[in-house]
Amino acid sequence: MLLSSDSTPNNDEHETRDSDVSKGSHSRHSRQSLSRHSVAYAADPPDAAGRKSILTGVAGYIIVTEFCERLAYFGFAGSLVLFFQTQMNYSNSDADVQYSAWQGVCYVTPLLGGYIADTYLGRYYTILIFISIYLVGLVMVVLGSIPGHVSPAVFFPAIYIVSLGTGGIKPNVSTLGADQFDERYSADRKEKESFFNWFYWSINLGALISYTLVAYICQYGAGPDLGGEEWGFFVGYTIPSIMMTIAIVIFIAGTPKYKLNPPKGSVVATAVKICVEAYWTKRSTLTGTEHSLDKAKTTHGGSFSNNQVEGVKLVTRLVPYLALIIPYWGIYSQMSTAFQNQGCQMNLELAGAEIPVSALSCFDTLAILALVPVFDQVIYPYCKKAGYPLSMLQKIGWGFALALLAMMVAAFVEMYRLAHAPTPGGYDDVSARDNITPCQNIDDFNPYNYQDWAKGGDTDEPMYCHQTCDTTVPDANGVPTLILACITCDDIPQMSNISVMWQAFQFSLVGASEILAAITSLEFFYSQAPTSMRSVTQSLNLFTNALGSFSVIPLLLIVNSDSSNEWVPTNLDDGHLDYYFFLLAGLMGLTICVFAYVSKDYVYKTQQELAQFEDTATAEALADEDDTLGNASHNGLLDTDNKEVVFNTLQPRTKD
Repeated sequence: MLLSSDSTPNNDEHETRDSDVSKGSHSRHSRQSLSRHSVAYAADPPDAAGRKSILTGVAGYIIVTEFCERLAYFGFAGSLVLFFQTQMNYSNSDADVQYSAWQGVCYVTPLLGGYIADTYLGRYYTILIFISIYLVGLVMVVLGSIPGHVSPAVFFPAIYIVSLGTGGIKPNVSTLGADQFDERYSADRKEKESFFNWFYWSINLGALISYTLVAYICQYGAGPDLGGEEWGFFVGYTIPSIMMTIAIVIFIAGTPKYKLNPPKGSVVATAVKICVEAYWTKRSTLTGTEHSLDKAKTTHGGSFSNNQVEGVKLVTRLVPYLALIIPYWGIYSQMSTAFQNQGCQMNLELAGAEIPVSALSCFDTLAILALVPVFDQVIYPYCKKAGYPLSMLQKIGWGFALALLAMMVAAFVEMYRLAHAPTPGGYDDVSARDNITPCQNIDDFNPYNYQDWAKGGDTDEPMYCHQTCDTTVPDANGVPTLILACITCDDIPQMSNISVMWQAFQFSLVGASEILAAITSLEFFYSQAPTSMRSVTQSLNLFTNALGSFSVIPLLLIVNSDSSNEWVPTNLDDGHLDYYFFLLAGLMGLTICVFAYVSKDYVYKTQQELAQFEDTATAEALADEDDTLGNASHNGLLDTDNKEVVFNTLQPRTKD
């Protein structure tokens, strides 16, 4: 079962149910299936003594490149919702929809980048081309954010060019780094593990700088000498462009030293061809006991070997779990959307200093850094010692439970914030103007600007002012001017007296849920597929991130479908963001129930069972790639919110 166990494994059997795993057989089997170091290595080659360090040499170029790229990505993405709100005058829900759509695309493009690298260009040239596209997009973002000349016609193509660029880097850069290590040398095998740890730290260092320094500049500006707050986004978005330029220079500088593996073909493409042939091309007759995919086998007139088709069939048994992790990623995406909307109407002062609303995302990262060793050294050993070791599916289930709890906490924080909301006020209320949320533009609530716009002035139309009658009077120049009594503007969204630090707990809970759900799902989808199909399961796992982001869009449209009772309006004091969080919690609760039902009888496949379905030629062709993926998975290589975060799960390893 998901959260408990009730049966004892039969060690003579080759299959273990999920309920059996919690009595102790899972840890043994999963380590057998995951550990690529359990094989016996020959003695080091004769030249090992004089061999230079790969980690501090060629791999260093890739680590620094990744740091610059991640700082560039988060420096841009961390304040994107705020840009939509303040520079494009989007409502909270519209900004969230645009961000979710863009983020979803950022999770789809790596499938393209991985396919191009595997099939045509190899990892190095794919990265080189896409990182250049990335820079073009970032430069366009800067040009599209010039104050007074913000252009959706420039900005929107720019952000999707960025999403294309990141798609070529995300699936390839960590693997290119791992390719530099030669498994024949014991020093390289050890440094390879250290590489993923340093890779992880470079990502998080870039994220921390982005969520603090760059986010601060975007929201508050870089001082009067650089244009002040008005030029904040232009200056802030210039930093990612500079960092991406540095990333390209450093990446190219390492070119003479890189070890490049030629493309070996895409297993993902092969899996797709098998499905297409089985369902749409071949129409051979099957017996009642055969799987529909069997029509693609050569024995049924198809084009693929028995083992190739059997490998895809093993992947199909994971589909229910891939589907059930989609709602989790929908909740995860709230950190960049609804959590930020909520934070915008809270007190952003801390110890007399203003903090950017995006900075609260640091608590997610800090929670992961702090809690990974706690789970590994305390919680997991305690459960095992108590006789209830957690299986992979049980860990994922508990991660879902923490995500549900995060939504509940966010809902209660919102209820508390609403209970202490300041008195609403319009533009003529000086205190209301001074206390406006930083996520909205004061000019959009200015009736005098509307008056000027209505008579044909240069002022942009305020988004939240409306004309109620047609009475005009001539101004000093005799131009008919709409009287102020005919103009109604919405109340100005106010910042609450409640500190934004109340959000820290909900961000931390999401971080804790990542350790259980996100990291373990990577391990689960990796270990339960044959070697030749592991890139397929990892691609599908990544695709669930995209679907999670996309799933938020119709949900927001539904809860805001009644314009007189929007749950996520521009002014949250007039809405029910707490209802929205409760809805997400309810959906996750339903997901947990279904997950528990489909997991209770799950049979874990051992490495020995999976090995019998390997296609020999394919397995040999992908052996080097699987060594890299296996090592990455063993270290917890994880892509969340495009961080490409590499979590060191500190799993026990056999000695070299």
